Order: sequence, then structure tokens, then C-alpha cells
Amino acid sequence: MGRRSALAAIGTVALLAATACGVDTADTGGSGKGGGELTVTVFSGPWQDLFEKSFVEPFEKETGAKVNLVPGANAEWLTKLRAAGGKNPPFDLVVLTPDAARPAVAGKLVKPLDTAKVSHWADLDPVQIEKNTVSGSSYGVPLTIGSTGLLYRTDKVGKAPADWQDIFSKEYCGHVALPPLTYNPGLEFFSALVTGQGGRLSNPADVDRAFNQLKRLKGCVSSYPANATAVQSAIQNGESWVVPYWDGRAIAMAQAGGKIGFTYPRSGAVGALSSYFVASGSAKSDLAYKFLGYITDPAHQKVFAEGNWYAGSNTRIDYSPAFKAKIKYGTDVYRKFNWVDYNVATPKLNEWQQRWNEIFR
Repeated sequence: MGRRSALAAIGTVALLAATACGVDTADTGGSGKGGGELTVTVFSGPWQDLFEKSFVEPFEKETGAKVNLVPGANAEWLTKLRAAGGKNPPFDLVVLTPDAARPAVAGKLVKPLDTAKVSHWADLDPVQIEKNTVSGSSYGVPLTIGSTGLLYRTDKVGKAPADWQDIFSKEYCGHVALPPLTYNPGLEFFSALVTGQGGRLSNPADVDRAFNQLKRLKGCVSSYPANATAVQSAIQNGESWVVPYWDGRAIAMAQAGGKIGFTYPRSGAVGALSSYFVASGSAKSDLAYKFLGYITDPAHQKVFAEGNWYAGSNTRIDYSPAFKAKIKYGTDVYRKFNWVDYNVATPKLNEWQQRWNEIFR
């Protein structure tokens, strides 16, 4: 996965080295000024750099505590939490997307939140809170939310796509980038094919209908990107002209000089959420909750949101005119998203990916 994989590997080596030296997550000074260490996971690359600037630096400066960042991705963090078995976990706070959050909760790898201890909780978007609620208990503190729609090359496409069904247009045939279902944008696109026409992932007939639609793309797909680096490469080298992808990434590519446009599909974009969870067995709860207060603070979230073009969870952020002009956000917007039903999708993913493979491989 390019730079992300490299940084993840470095983070893993660093973590193993720390473990070998006897470092654990026992509380070393509480949450007061001048004491305590916290281990927090982050997505690698620019996301990590911006997270450090937005949250870690002010937290360390104002509390005297130390935050150790572990870069990587969902799968490796879940594996390590399972290995810990709820005792002395390798990190105290873990960031997860909804596809990984459900098995983390089901496996008791993360703790239910004491929301009274989360600063600014009352100001957080209710839809994002709802997506982190399981059986009436809140588990995740939402940080950012994005939209999955259609990224396209403005210099290659005569008419910008308006809805999901436009990806089947003859104009794009031979130049479609199609992520597999095991990569979030791929599953989000597939879910949109099902739900965008009134179907449900839980209805086998609706799922079959979506797979039949995918067969129309056979022979039209130019690349099958399974990570962010591969998406960017396929689009930038002109191999692909359109791809289901996230609004924040698309706008960042455009800001960097790419001839990139982004469509929020008429029948509904798909929500993409990143949230922080307290690892089961962490002895640093007080310090973790103190850091979560920085993560939910509107001033800190604004820096992070405007830096990566994903809206924050705090509803009191006053975004810049440039952000407001480019990003669709807000509770009313999120309620209209075609959210992936991960309770259905997660246990069916391997089966669906096999069906996908039979079409395109």
C-alpha cells in the first residue's frame, strides 16, 4: 500500500521493540500535568501527520503527557487486540472504520464508552453517534466523516457523472477503476448499487440484481485498485477516468494539481466514518478520556477537517468558505447517506468477493 504500508511496517517494528523492552500500558502518572503516556493508533501517511499537528501536539504541550502513535490499518490492529485478549493491549485508543468496529465490539476488544467523561459529547453529530451505538451502548467517539461518490478526470470525461448508474455509461467503458469489495470504496459502491434503487443488502434478490449490474462492467474495467496509492496511480496516469472514491481524497488530489472532479451521486452518497475506541484492558482510561476531549474539541477538529477535507463530528465547527464550498456535510446530509449495513455485509463479505472475482478475474 505504498507509503501507508511502509509506515505501518515501521510502526509494527517499533511496537515489537517496545514490547521486547518491557513497555506496557500500565498507568505511569495519570492524566495530570507532566505525567503519563498514551498509545494511540493512526492511519498512516498524511492522515498521521495532520493528526499529530491537530491533536497530539496541543495535548502534549498542555498536559505534559506523551502520546505514542502506532501507524497502520484496521486489520492489523484487530489482530493485535485479539492476541491481547483484553489484557495489557498494545494500544489504549484505536481508530476504526465501521467495518472493523462491529467485530471489535462483538469480540469485546473495545470498551463501552462512559460518555459523561467525553468532553463536547453533547455537541457531536447524532448520526455519527448512532453509527457507533451497539445494543444501546455507545462505543466509538466519531472523529471524521466522508462521502463515497464518483471521482472522475475532468479532462477525459465529456459529461460529469450525476449518479451511480452513470458508471455503466459507454463513455467510460475501458476506463473504469473498480475497487474490490474487500477495499472500503468497493464495498461502499456495491452497497450503493443495492440501496440506491430501494434494495437492501439483507435481501438476496437485491444483491443478485446488483451483481447482474456489475456484469455490465466486464470488459470495461481498466484497473482494480485495492488501496489509496493504486487509486491515485490509476487516475493520475490516465489509465482510469472514473472510480468510486471518497470526497476528501478527491478534493486533495484536485488541490495538488490533478484534473479531478467529484460527484455526490443523486441517489445518495455512502457514508464513510472514522472513530476512536478505548481498548479493552487499557489501564489508561483517565488519560484516554482526556485525549478524547481534544479529539472532540471543535477548534482542533477544524484544523484536522480542513487539512484532509473530511468533516468533523463536532457540529459547532465554523468551517472556512473554501471547505463549505466543496464539502457536503451536516446532520441532514448524513441522514440521507446510503449507509452500508455492516451487520449484513461483514459475514457475507468473503462470499460476495468470490462472486465478484468470478465476474472480473
